[in-house]
Amino acid sequence: MIKAIKVFNSISVLLFSVILLLVYAYLPIMVDLNIEGVKDLHKQTFFFYAFGSFVVINIVIRIGASLGSRNLPEDLAAWIRAILFIVNFYLASMVGFIGVINNTGHINPSSFGYLNYLGPVFLIIWISGLLFFLFKKK
Repeated sequence: MIKAIKVFNSISVLLFSVILLLVYAYLPIMVDLNIEGVKDLHKQTFFFYAFGSFVVINIVIRIGASLGSRNLPEDLAAWIRAILFIVNFYLASMVGFIGVINNTGHINPSSFGYLNYLGPVFLIIWISGLLFFLFKKK
């Protein structure tokens, strides 16, 4: 099970990398993040912030998951390590949505609103599974 989770985590890193590179290629020079107090960012600044945040988040979660899953049954340890896949998928969908918002000339952003909800839905499913693993009768 842990090998499968490692494969999914590798796929999620690859997915994020591909989406970030595609978004970077199609972004205008100035990226509008639609956040109050944040002015437009240059697309290179956005790329490096997104990539740097991705690396830091992955390192923190990987260390936390490996420390938190010690001395646990294999199924539960694999489930805890799967949080990295969920977070990477959510980050990839958010970067993709930012790319859609900033490329309104070619893509209609209203049809991609579901990208905002994928990460929280998967996180709720993950937490439900974790609670199932913790409270199931042996």
